[in-house]
Amino acid sequence: MATKRATAAWKVSRAREQARAAPSLPGRPGFFVPLPATLIGLLLAAAIAVGTGLVAWQALPHDPGDDSAEAGFLRDMLTHHSQAVDMAMAIRDRTPEENLRLLATDIALTQSTDMGAMQGYLNIWDLRLTGADKPMAWMGHPVDGPMPGMATPEQVARLDSLPVAEAEVLFLQLMIRHHQGGVEMAEALLQRSDQSEVTLMAERIVNAQGAEIGTMNQMLVARGQPPITDPLPDDHNGGH
Repeated sequence: MATKRATAAWKVSRAREQARAAPSLPGRPGFFVPLPATLIGLLLAAAIAVGTGLVAWQALPHDPGDDSAEAGFLRDMLTHHSQAVDMAMAIRDRTPEENLRLLATDIALTQSTDMGAMQGYLNIWDLRLTGADKPMAWMGHPVDGPMPGMATPEQVARLDSLPVAEAEVLFLQLMIRHHQGGVEMAEALLQRSDQSEVTLMAERIVNAQGAEIGTMNQMLVARGQPPITDPLPDDHNGGH
């Protein structure tokens, strides 16, 4: 136990050093300063490190097991968040529209920080980052393919190849569905867990991604596209 606490304390110290060393975002209200991809990469790495370190020292009321809803949720959400970061970075590096660049940057940084926290919880519980169960088995309906809401590899690749205006629309459509899937998973965790740290994370996901869905629908309408207001279909993956 002493060794574990010492390791956790080191992680916290290291995370704080990395956070202090991370470059600040220049700019002023209403003015967006483009950041190079290498700088964003450093910020994403720092966000993951901070998330991992800050959870390592927390005293948890119990350690969920390998087949628990908490472990399944964190493992699946790591995969889910990873694709969201990839999509956000793809459109961030292409769009000239300030509000969309800001949204994409926020999604990438926020979800990278979440991923660090998820890894931190699994580490402190002495659980692997991947499990033997199929995705969503902890929800009672395992899937063999992508989790609902996730885009296909071909759709993610099109964010780099389509004309920019079309890529912006595709990103918004894909990310709305992606967020709908994330919210469903977070709500399912809230129905199955009383683990305070993980339920707090799930509540943040529900609130933040629900708000972002509204913002992205406004951006779709501004581009002459209909908003996506219908629930995520049970068999949805990759479509819109």
